[in-house]
Amino acid sequence: MYNGRNGKPFYMSVVKAFLFDLDGTIVDTHRANFLAYEKSIKNITNTTVDDSLSDLIRAGESSTSFLPKVIPGISDDKMREINSEKQRIYPEHLHESVLNEFLSTFLSQMFRHYTTVLVTTAKKNNALSVLRHHKLEGYFTHMIFGDDVENMKPSPDAYLRALEITGLQKNEVLAFEDSEKGIEAANAAGINVIHVRTFES
Repeated sequence: MYNGRNGKPFYMSVVKAFLFDLDGTIVDTHRANFLAYEKSIKNITNTTVDDSLSDLIRAGESSTSFLPKVIPGISDDKMREINSEKQRIYPEHLHESVLNEFLSTFLSQMFRHYTTVLVTTAKKNNALSVLRHHKLEGYFTHMIFGDDVENMKPSPDAYLRALEITGLQKNEVLAFEDSEKGIEAANAAGINVIHVRTFES
């Protein structure tokens, strides 16, 4: 038995699907993301960013939210250029990412017996690069990316989409999230969440 975020008892016998966030949950991609954005911003705008960029990325903010904070007055066109450049060079930095060995082992065991869904608001190309690098792409029944929803976490859109494509009820799924925004998104969809606080078993 687990205790959900809302404090109500949650029994594993009810679970038919596991929903997994990616960045910070299955794989710690923070440094890879930071380095790729740092380099992309420098390449496109010749701007050197400070540590505030690292903090904003770790907080789970989307690029459309954090780029104007680190580059005041940036245009939408420049943000698109930076994001395109980031996607191009991101794979070069994936050696800096760290696999959550405990959770990835759990995923590798559960995917044969349960529906497993990746629920990430990362862009599809970036997320697939991470999955391929860590050999995780074959473990998911369904994948939901940031490209698939209108609103990013903490909006519940991605989790509501997961319920839609699995055909399951909110009490039949269990989510794994590391960030407050992700937890808020799952809760808003009525889904119980296990808060991933560390990569240690």
